[in-house]
Amino acid sequence: MLPHLSELQPELFCEISPELAAERGINHGGWVTVVTVRGSVVARALVTPRIQPLRIDGQVLHQVGLPYHWGYCGLVKGDVVNDLVAISEEPNVRIMETKGVLCNVLPGRQAE
Repeated sequence: MLPHLSELQPELFCEISPELAAERGINHGGWVTVVTVRGSVVARALVTPRIQPLRIDGQVLHQVGLPYHWGYCGLVKGDVVNDLVAISEEPNVRIMETKGVLCNVLPGRQAE
């Protein structure tokens, strides 16, 4: 764990668009639970216009951003975003090949 990253980002956050926040009743700085078929994590909501919804064939598709910085040990502890994806490594360099997944974003800290 790098100390300067821990100081700059002291807890897990989930970047979402103002549109998704309004649709789900999520406030900037509030808690959200991000859920996939593999697991769930709890993070602070970072409502920002940097994350734009996509419009595909007349349908709105929201994007969510999650950084890979926290873990069970270290200077900053928190939920691990890798818990949301299947463990699948690229065979040549053994780096996770999946970084884009379908998820649901729920307001608040949901029971697991």
